[in-house]
Amino acid sequence: MSMTAIINGNVYNHQTGEFSKNTVLVKDKVIASILPPDSPLPDCNIIDATNQFLTPGLIDTCSQIGLKEIGVRWEGHDGYEPNVEKGFQLEVIDGVYPFDKAFQDAISSGVTAAHVVSSPEAIVGAKTSVIHTHGLTVDEMVLKKNLGFIFSMGDVPKSAFWASTKTPLTRMGIAKKIRESLRALQIKYNLQETPIYIRAHRADDIATAFRIAGEFGFQFNLVHGTELPLVSSQPSNSISSVIAGPCFQPMERGELKNLDWTLFRSLYDRNVPFTFSTDHPVSSVTHLQLEGALALKAGVPEKIILNGLTLDAARLFKIDHLTGSLMEGLLADIVLWNKHPLDLTARTVRTFIKGKEVYRWE
Repeated sequence: MSMTAIINGNVYNHQTGEFSKNTVLVKDKVIASILPPDSPLPDCNIIDATNQFLTPGLIDTCSQIGLKEIGVRWEGHDGYEPNVEKGFQLEVIDGVYPFDKAFQDAISSGVTAAHVVSSPEAIVGAKTSVIHTHGLTVDEMVLKKNLGFIFSMGDVPKSAFWASTKTPLTRMGIAKKIRESLRALQIKYNLQETPIYIRAHRADDIATAFRIAGEFGFQFNLVHGTELPLVSSQPSNSISSVIAGPCFQPMERGELKNLDWTLFRSLYDRNVPFTFSTDHPVSSVTHLQLEGALALKAGVPEKIILNGLTLDAARLFKIDHLTGSLMEGLLADIVLWNKHPLDLTARTVRTFIKGKEVYRWE
């Protein structure tokens, strides 16, 4: 059995939101224990993390990583199936390419897991999955297979529908297609217990999402939520959480005109649970840490941000018994930073996934 002790590092505590000097003992794939500094150690490999900060691996809660390869044209785009009406019959893990360069970018930026979703062009998306960002096959990367279902509203599916059919599609038509899919899904699934994700930026689309959720009696996770602050009220029994962002992206469409990092502060002030996303490659997976820094700039407390990037994301996907915090018995998904992780100049020094070092800054 292999054992590694990471000593002298500033270890993050999700309960206090603070860093304190401790030793993290890793045995095989899991965290064996968190020890006080200067504790006697067994015979093991020693990593001296003096002046470094240790956090759980960051989790990107909305990503197309491996589905929409960077630097590749149409042949690397596997996140959208234009001629399939019942997209919920598809599974994203069948389209993930483990050798997409973005996975190396992820681990070099402290991102150890991602919730992979189909592209926003698809009104009715494929079954989503949560995967680690390192592995030779998607099967060994999977943390949660076929987690839930995602739907898209707004300009992007309208444009994609026109490109595919040369016929117009209105927001009324999008809502109709979502309702039809939900009727089909509720025959097989209990929608109250099934994770539902709805992409929406504009206030009217968000309001329609609330309306549809109310009709079917389920709570959903709002993805993006750019203009949620403009919605005067929200049904408390409709929204579960917001997968916010990315706020760092080009404002190239009309529905993004109100895009601003103050969204994070608005969600915090309204006591709406939220996590962070890049929707890679909309914004690079390397910018997940930046999304957290923007939230800090907006006035969100450090603890809320760091937990939103790690533990809260794991809880959202019900994988917090596997990863998301530095606790005994969890997978050793650990990141070492040369500075406080919310410092814009901080960078990843080492990344471990399941106890294996997968990246080191030379």
